[in-house]
Amino acid sequence: MPTHPVDPTRSTHPAHPAHPPHPRPKTVLLTGAGGVLGTALLPYLRHHRVVALTHRRNPSPVDEVLPGDITRPRLGLDLPAYRRLLARTDVVVHAAGMVAFGSGRASMRTVNVEGAGRVARFAAEAGAPLIHVSTAYVARHREIIAAGGNRAERAGNSPADYVTSKMAGEEAVAAAGGSVTVVRPSIIIGDSVTGEIAEPQGLHTFAQQVLRNRLPFVPSDPASYVDFVPQDVVARAIVALLDAGARPAEYWLSGGAHALTCDRLVQVIVEEAADAGLTVRPLRVLAPDVVERLVRPAFFDVVPEWAQTRLDRLLDMSSVLFNEKPLPSSLADLPGLEAAADTRANEDAWRASVRRLITDRLGARASA
Repeated sequence: MPTHPVDPTRSTHPAHPAHPPHPRPKTVLLTGAGGVLGTALLPYLRHHRVVALTHRRNPSPVDEVLPGDITRPRLGLDLPAYRRLLARTDVVVHAAGMVAFGSGRASMRTVNVEGAGRVARFAAEAGAPLIHVSTAYVARHREIIAAGGNRAERAGNSPADYVTSKMAGEEAVAAAGGSVTVVRPSIIIGDSVTGEIAEPQGLHTFAQQVLRNRLPFVPSDPASYVDFVPQDVVARAIVALLDAGARPAEYWLSGGAHALTCDRLVQVIVEEAADAGLTVRPLRVLAPDVVERLVRPAFFDVVPEWAQTRLDRLLDMSSVLFNEKPLPSSLADLPGLEAAADTRANEDAWRASVRRLITDRLGARASA
């Protein structure tokens, strides 16, 4: 855990960073280029030279692919290659990270803390500004841990471990020195227009379960906030900051007060399903504490273990998906992204993701 906890009420970003109309092309070292955010970033980085440091997936198209590993000394490079990379890097975008909640604390620490620290030390040594991708849920670290209880052990995964690792990752980055811009997106969904995404995320899994009528209820208050941000909005924000000089600052990339409520999020899924000819049963909304006090004691002795595990994972995920209060948001302070800080824009983006999910994952009439 960081020595200095994140204060979500403190704004540390300039109001409107300058955005040169024709920024000088730079050599950008990009980690995580084959991941969800990295894939979304590449089209917006075409006016720069991108060196993609990759461990498993080779992204395309990209100017140069450099096999490496952020969890190893010198980013997995031999000394000559490391020195050459130091000499030619103008800016670093660290988008790599372990996001799978079931990966375990050790793996998350290795990637999200130790790996982030190595990338930050490289950037400092190169004299290159670093744009470090964290998560907006560091603002809710304590609530997420409190809500998890002992479900993490029962379910075999925990969003609390992920958020803890991202907080410690920010601390490791700060300790490395250098010029750091921290961006904190909330849950990333697909492109705001097409819904396209390289790999489904947690909110997509939730929507898929709703579409397949596999959820007995939603563990949330109907008026709670569900914060997400389209992948293209995150990509545009990062590139805008890069082109403006990537000055030391912190930016919250989230819906904030314009996020959809849980009730509206589910209603959009139902509406899009109906348009596609799918029938989705009405879902009850039950507060998580009601589930723990009433549902678990009454039914867990008579349901199979797999059903218990599914419910535990749903309850643990609810501590991240559903928020009593809005997350901080900086979208309105980023030139060109003001329109994204809008409730209607959020709903339209969510509709695009649900439509894409129905088409790609379920088929138009998969469970009609």
